[in-house]
Amino acid sequence: MRVLAIARQDLRLALRDRSSIFWIFIAPFLWVYLFGSVMRASDPNDTRVGLTVVVQDASVLAERLVAQLRTQNFDLKVIEPGQALPTGKEAPARVLTIPRGFAEAILDRKKVALDLHEDENANPEGTFATQVALHRATVRLLADEALGGLDPERDAVRVRAAWAAVRRIPTGYYQSIPGNLVMFVLISTMTYGAALLARDRKSGILRRLGVSPLSRAELVAGKILGRAAMAAVQVGIFLLIGLAVFRIDWGRSPLGLAGLLLAYIACAAALGLLGGSLFASPDAASGIGIVLVLAMSAIGGCWWPAEVMPNWLRLAGFAFPTAWAMDGLHQLVSWGGGPRDVLLPCAVLSLYALAAGTVAARLLRRSIS
Repeated sequence: MRVLAIARQDLRLALRDRSSIFWIFIAPFLWVYLFGSVMRASDPNDTRVGLTVVVQDASVLAERLVAQLRTQNFDLKVIEPGQALPTGKEAPARVLTIPRGFAEAILDRKKVALDLHEDENANPEGTFATQVALHRATVRLLADEALGGLDPERDAVRVRAAWAAVRRIPTGYYQSIPGNLVMFVLISTMTYGAALLARDRKSGILRRLGVSPLSRAELVAGKILGRAAMAAVQVGIFLLIGLAVFRIDWGRSPLGLAGLLLAYIACAAALGLLGGSLFASPDAASGIGIVLVLAMSAIGGCWWPAEVMPNWLRLAGFAFPTAWAMDGLHQLVSWGGGPRDVLLPCAVLSLYALAAGTVAARLLRRSIS
C-alpha cells in the first residue's frame, strides 16, 4: 500500500502541472495530426491497385479475362470500344489494352501481346502486383480454354501458387500514431518524470523519505510505479484517440499489443528513473532528457518509417528501445502479426527495463543514505 501511495502522489503531481498536461495530453495529438496529415494514407487494409482496362476486342474471351482480373482485388475500370480514355488529371496510373484479334489469336494458338502501360507517377509496387495478377489471370484463362470440356468445379490438378511480396511501408496515421506514442511516452518519463525525481533529490525529500518507515526497496518501487502510471495513462489515451478519432485498427492480437505496451511502459519508467537519478538538477534532467529522446526517436523510426532509412542507420537504431517498440507496433498494427511476432521486442524492452531499473535503484539508494 505504501508503494501505491508513493506512485499515486507522483502521478497526482504530474497531472497538476500545466506543462506536463500540455506534453502528455495536447502536444502528442497536435503532432500526430500534423505529421499524419502530411503522410496521410488510406486504410492499410485496402490494398486495391488502380487498373484501367481498354477492351478493343469485343469477344467472350476478353470478357472472361476482365472477369478474372476483377477477382484479383483491383480497383478496375473498363473502357469499352468507342469510349475515350481519360486524360489530364483523370489519366489512369496503369492501362492494360486487350487488342483486337485477342480471342482469334488464342483460338488459333497464336501469340498475342497484352500491352500494360505505366504512368511515370505510378507506384512501382502496385505495378509489380498488377503484372503478377495479370499473369495469374491469363494462365487461368488459357487453362480454362484448353480444358473447356472438363467440369471446372472438379479440376484434375489444382495448383497453389504464392509470391513473395514487399512488406508495405507504414504511412499516414499508421506511422505517426505509433511513432508519437513511443516518442511522447519517453518524453513524459525522461523529462518530467526525471525532473520530478531530480527535484526530490535536490530538495531533500528523498532523504526525509529514507528515514521514514518506508524501506528503500518500497521507495524505489513506488517511484518506478509512479512513472509507469504516468506512461500508462498516456498510452491509454493514445489507444482510445487512435481508435475513436483517427480510426486506427490496433491489430488482431490484443494479447500481443498488451504485452508489448507493458514492456515498453516498464522500459520508459525505468529510463525516467535513471535520468532522475543521474542528473543533479531538474533543468539538467529535462534538458538532456529531451535531447536524448529526440535522438532516439529519429534513429528509432518514430519520425519516419525505418524502411526508408539507410540500412546501416536502421540497424544502428536497434541499439535503442524506440526501434524495438516501433518494430513491435508495426508487426501488430501494420503487418497483421500476432504474439509470436513481438516476443523478441518484448524481451529486449524488458531487458532494457531491468538494466535501467537496477542501475537507477543503486543510484537512488546512495542518494537516500
